[in-house]
Formats: sequence, C-alpha cells, structure tokens
Amino acid sequence: MSLKSFHIVFIIASSLFMVYFSYWAVISWFDYRDLSYLLYGVLSIISFFLLLVYSNKFKNKYKELSS
Repeated sequence: MSLKSFHIVFIIASSLFMVYFSYWAVISWFDYRDLSYLLYGVLSIISFFLLLVYSNKFKNKYKELSS
C-alpha cells in the first residue's frame, strides 16, 4: 500500500470515527446532561474539520510531488 493510499484510507476512517463520536457524544449529552459529553462532541466536530483541512493540504502537496 502506497503512502498516498494509506493517508486516504486513514483520513476517511478517522473522519467517519469523528462523525460517529460526535453523534454518540450529543446523544449521551441529551441522556445524561453532563457537560463533558458536550465538550467531546465539540472537540470531535473540530477534529473532523481539521481532518478535512489536512486532507486538502495532503492532496495539494502530493500533486506537487508527483508533478
């Protein structure tokens, strides 16, 4: 597996995990009303968007290296 393929698979898996984790955190917050679950949800949403930024930077960097 090439470095590019590994990064793409890792970013997709991590992004899906962040989406699921934020869903779990919000559902748990509605059930228990504990602020830590709300914090987990916010952090996972921020992590999801940072992964999107990282994926765009990686694609651009890999295009530069391939050319």
